Amino acid sequence: MLYGIIDIGSNTVRLNIYRIEGENFHVLLSRKESVGLAAYVKKKKLTEEGIHALIDCLSGFKELMRVLNIDGYSAFATASLRNIDNTDDVLSQVFSVCRMRINMLTGSEEGELSFHGAMTALDFETGVYIDTGGGSTEILTFNKENMKFLASIPVGSLNLFNNYVNQLIPTKKEMDAMRSKVKDEFKENIPEKVFSDNLVVTGGSMRAIRLLLVRLKMLDEKSYELNADVLHALVKELLSMDTKDVMRLFLKVKADRVHTMMPGLVIIDTIAQIIHAKNVQISNYGVREGYLQERVLGDLYTSA
Repeated sequence: MLYGIIDIGSNTVRLNIYRIEGENFHVLLSRKESVGLAAYVKKKKLTEEGIHALIDCLSGFKELMRVLNIDGYSAFATASLRNIDNTDDVLSQVFSVCRMRINMLTGSEEGELSFHGAMTALDFETGVYIDTGGGSTEILTFNKENMKFLASIPVGSLNLFNNYVNQLIPTKKEMDAMRSKVKDEFKENIPEKVFSDNLVVTGGSMRAIRLLLVRLKMLDEKSYELNADVLHALVKELLSMDTKDVMRLFLKVKADRVHTMMPGLVIIDTIAQIIHAKNVQISNYGVREGYLQERVLGDLYTSA
């Protein structure tokens, strides 16, 4: 069967269509739109312009799924709609136009589903797992197949950019301010000491950073693991470059992440330093796969 998962994030809205065969699945098609919902939030409410942008995106995805004749789909939202005051109004307008119901995930649900999605490809038996998005970062610890959710901190690559960066590429002063914000939120939301040699990271920011490392020949093109010191070395390398050169580099690597790549790097590098990580694994799986496994396939197996 073919099944669609729509993930409504603060920076991007993505549709993955999976082919499901028994208990196995793989991505058949992936589409994303850089809607940037966080930029439409004013006084903690998503503006009408932002709502219309979301509706336009979802309408296009729904038409694509109709053309492909998929068997079913689910849509969920994370910090993009979780952290605003007019969530119910947004959901109502989306349903009125698109006839689409959106499942709202709490921070803990997002973190746990993300971890379940990544579990199949984890190389570390113990460690810290983070999912960095545009509006939040979910953090948990794991030991083999067990996990403990720690917190969803309200820092993501897009809201850091919107709140701290004046131009397109942040200055060192702006980088320092973003780093301080990440440290403060980590300390406030996770007062206990958390240390681990191993850090697993998922999310669009980390995947873009990996491509950047490969282009700069700081990582082998087939590798998804690196020394945590490489992240800090990358920060120093980028800060030593001319701003225009950094922008050109980002445009070549991942044009739609040009404004959020540095903020995303700050989040990941800062957390790696806080927990004293030595090893970093990059996961291509996350909350979408976790949602498919736990909320879709789980229900299918139960009802069978």
